[in-house]
Amino acid sequence: MPMAYSGIFQGFFRFKTMSRLRCTPLRPYFSSISITPLHRTAIRLRSSSTALKVVNVTRPRTVARQGTVTLPFWHQRSSSYGRFAYQDVSSDDSDVEFASHPSHSQQVGDSTLENIDEWRWKLTMLMRSKDELEVVSREKKDRRDFEQLSTLATRMGLYSRQYARVVVFSKAPLPNYRPDLDDKRPQREVFNFFAISELVVLPFDVHKEVDARLHAHLSQKATASKWSYLNDSLHKSSDNINIPANKGMHEQPEPLTHNSVVKEKILQRRSLQLRHRQQDWQESPEGQKMLKFRRSLPAFKEKDAFLRLISENQFILSGIVNEKMQVVVVSGETGCGKTTQLPQYILESETEAARGAVCNIICTQPRRISAMSVSERVAAERGEKLGESVGYKVRLEGMKGRDTRLLFCTTGVLLRRLLVDRNLKGVTHVIVDEIHERGMNEDFLLIVLKEILPHRPDLRLVLMSATLNAELFSSYFNGAPTMHIPGFTFPVRAHFLEDILERTRHRLTPSNQIDDYGQEKTWKMQKQAQAFRRKKSQIASAVEDALEVADFKGYSLRTQDSLSCWCPDSIGFNLIEHVLCHIVKNERPGAVLVFMTGWDDINSLKDQLQAHPLLGDQSKVLLLACHGSMASSEQKLIFENPEGGVRKIVLATNMAETSITINDVVFVVDSGKAKETSYDALNNTPCLLPSWISKAAARQVENAVEYLKIIGALDGNENLTVLGHKLAMLPVEPKLGKMLILGTIFKCLDPIMTVVAGLSVRDPFVTPSDKKDLAESAKAQFAAREYSDHLALVRAYEGWKDAETQQAGYEYCWRNFLSSQTLKAIESLRKQFFYLLKDIGLVNDKPETYNAWSHEVHLIRAVICAGLFPGISSVMNKDKSIALKTMEDGQVLLYSSSVNGCVPRIPYPWLVFNEKVKVNSVFLRDSTGISDSVLLLFGGNVSRGGLDGHLKMLGGYLEFFMKPELANTYLSLKMELEELIQKKLQDPTQETQSHSQLLSAVRLLVSEDHCDGRFVFGRQVLSQVKKETNSKSGVEAENFKNQLQSFLNRAGHDSPTYKTKQLKNSQFRSTVIFNGLNFVGQPCSNKKLAEKSAAAEALLWLKGDSHSSDGIDHASVLLKKSNNKSRKKSFSGAKWS
Repeated sequence: MPMAYSGIFQGFFRFKTMSRLRCTPLRPYFSSISITPLHRTAIRLRSSSTALKVVNVTRPRTVARQGTVTLPFWHQRSSSYGRFAYQDVSSDDSDVEFASHPSHSQQVGDSTLENIDEWRWKLTMLMRSKDELEVVSREKKDRRDFEQLSTLATRMGLYSRQYARVVVFSKAPLPNYRPDLDDKRPQREVFNFFAISELVVLPFDVHKEVDARLHAHLSQKATASKWSYLNDSLHKSSDNINIPANKGMHEQPEPLTHNSVVKEKILQRRSLQLRHRQQDWQESPEGQKMLKFRRSLPAFKEKDAFLRLISENQFILSGIVNEKMQVVVVSGETGCGKTTQLPQYILESETEAARGAVCNIICTQPRRISAMSVSERVAAERGEKLGESVGYKVRLEGMKGRDTRLLFCTTGVLLRRLLVDRNLKGVTHVIVDEIHERGMNEDFLLIVLKEILPHRPDLRLVLMSATLNAELFSSYFNGAPTMHIPGFTFPVRAHFLEDILERTRHRLTPSNQIDDYGQEKTWKMQKQAQAFRRKKSQIASAVEDALEVADFKGYSLRTQDSLSCWCPDSIGFNLIEHVLCHIVKNERPGAVLVFMTGWDDINSLKDQLQAHPLLGDQSKVLLLACHGSMASSEQKLIFENPEGGVRKIVLATNMAETSITINDVVFVVDSGKAKETSYDALNNTPCLLPSWISKAAARQVENAVEYLKIIGALDGNENLTVLGHKLAMLPVEPKLGKMLILGTIFKCLDPIMTVVAGLSVRDPFVTPSDKKDLAESAKAQFAAREYSDHLALVRAYEGWKDAETQQAGYEYCWRNFLSSQTLKAIESLRKQFFYLLKDIGLVNDKPETYNAWSHEVHLIRAVICAGLFPGISSVMNKDKSIALKTMEDGQVLLYSSSVNGCVPRIPYPWLVFNEKVKVNSVFLRDSTGISDSVLLLFGGNVSRGGLDGHLKMLGGYLEFFMKPELANTYLSLKMELEELIQKKLQDPTQETQSHSQLLSAVRLLVSEDHCDGRFVFGRQVLSQVKKETNSKSGVEAENFKNQLQSFLNRAGHDSPTYKTKQLKNSQFRSTVIFNGLNFVGQPCSNKKLAEKSAAAEALLWLKGDSHSSDGIDHASVLLKKSNNKSRKKSFSGAKWS
């Protein structure tokens, strides 16, 4: 196996005055800038006699590695968010706030000092109290002095945070957002469909019809229950009759066993065939050449010792099982050959001992690309085609034959097998590679394997690590034996920032270090430049301190000026481009590996390099990307050698550091940063932020138990529910598994399988940087005013399937900016999902049975909501923007790639989203608009509030106010739905025909809810709910503009426009225009009221109550046309492939 790099450019920030740098414990943590071969030990490349060159493009030598990341521990928040020791509520409702200013304390004088003294006493009392958790204040003076009070609290070991007009001091860490302290937390008033003030928007009584169907269902249920009781009584009476029975009457006969002698002879003959085949290859000229190379690897020197450890543990005497005798822990530096050679040594040894037919080795890899590339390499070293004695299995792909004895697979594949084969029957050896990465799957696999070993004394476990941490894993397995394999050592020439700047004569300025990601370039540059001038990061401050004591007398003034301008917060696209140009022009031949932080950075840098006259010249430079989300065929391109005279440049994440080997790499340009997916448990938000590379990654703490309780997978005692047992059988995330299960129950499985498959792979919508507007327009067409990324995905997939039948799939993808490979992956996943659902008994061989309602868009929304909940955000449409809020984060944003991120208005009060990621702000991905009815019926648990018609969800974060009879309808429907789901999970064969009235009522309610409620805020709710919902009248009572715009958007029409004129009597009159119609309102005292009056006239006309409508129900006509049009554009029904 190729071993190490021939030359590496790495780490260009390491000043020569390292000894002068003094890092105190209070400094922010950094990674060492000097990246020695030990730090990059997992990169396995072919060696040569030349010296290694290392370039690090992000950090100076002076910055030293220090400490680790520690995340705030999880603080369980109760519904009241703790008990308050003090709550000083200000009666002043003024909006005046005080800005922090250096001279602020001087301005306020004695009042600030008195306030600080008072708070010193309050905080002291808080610390002494055993029961109180925090102090809350709304006083203006406390907001004014918060900076000083926060410093005081920190010195006393307390936490502090300001939430708008509220300041909090606490013993526990505080989240970014507290909904209980948000006066503008959205609370929803759900209007009864037939009573909105004095205006009837819908012409028929939906509520009464839903109630009628619900009562019909309950009556039918009561009748069925009565007959069931009578049948049970008859069965009990018959059971009391004592009828003797033959004890063995119902026992199954023992299965006939195979002749053990015949079976043993077959295996022995097969083992001899495998041994002869292996010997023939080893004696051939090609085999001799390959063996010569394999013997040159460091692992060959340890072959006998390794096999001795395996063979010594092969037999356990006297039936005594000793766990440590079954496990071997191997550590080895990158390039020593442990990944490719140790599994082969076991296979060759077993084959030579005529045990090849019974040998079954599984070797796990943390990533797909490593499992595939390593299996190809091992097969080549054995002179075989992939799929003979050596194979691989990853998600969606695999190459395995009848004679496969060594299988490379991902950790997830082995975990999936353990679900159905707890003891790994027939497996003789398990090898777990790259255990030092300590991923969630890898750690969990070790836990399971440790439990299996006592039940499988013949099973051997080999753990392999690229770092010297073997003792940790040895102690976990009760002192298992360890061994170490040394690697190759090559000279490394390190070039750091000051060296690179001196050599390439590149000048750093504040403006040329801003990374342009191809989106809103001018705005982004201005924003970053302002931020750079306004404040310095902790890293920048530390670097400046180091620069002050550094000695750069040996460098030119140009280089020293550049170092003084260096910005450590940027990746440095321009600098990387300059370094690559220097390598291509002046350095010897060889590939270049560039480490980047993530896919966005890779894509943006690649676009920038392709626009360069030299680096974009395909006759001179081959630019390739390497990322885990890429298709296997694309990833394999990085291993191929380019034509003569062409320099290969690979842009990769840190997966190229630990998982793959690129043979021809000579230079490495290391940005020194990597994006780590951390988890902010306090705010329940995944974070994907670039950070300096470190030896020890922070452990993620997730509140998974609470989440599983919310979705119904665990009960109050943390035991698996019926739903939880079904979800455990599906190899997908719980939320996606729940979506699949409910798709079968509500008979809309086909589109739901597409949604789940799409969320399990990369986004099929491609957005080229030079055609961003066209790509977004194409995606918006698939959304078809449905305000859903998930429904857009379904339509795109179904269009592709239709095009494939006409042999036009490629053209369809090219025209609509879609990835054909991703769509094929979705197609393959859909098939897997159907067979998985069949295996657990939820579906049969007739897919059409589970797609009777696949054309009902609102029902599909409901199932998506059920799966993605509690990923919920409120939607408040403002005049020129959309405000979104989640429970954990407060204000959030939508990704620009979302169809909902490109519209001026969303006519739904809620969005359910697949995931949220904190980059700088918190962004939501893959969202779908839903109505109040969908959320109340298909979201989480709903409870009654303190008032009639008051419903609550998520511990009171979501609140709904409505008429009591409507609230009762929602609660009854939800209870019946949950009962139906439980029955179907317990007995999937049970028909839903007996629940037809219930399902009919649900479909009617979710399809006819036109989101005509409104959001209210904070304290005003308590005063409003005391009045009847329809007690107000007149223009000022309702916001008719919002109602009209929501109605028109739902009906598929453009938003209305308003033209307002000022009359001679200082009043205003407005005209609203939509769909070619004009409606004039009454004169009003101001422009806003005039527009509302015009909107009210338009709504009266839609309802059929105006004098000009002739009693015609125009709203019904528009909605009917919209529904018919939507159904035509909707899904093709029960198609499955």
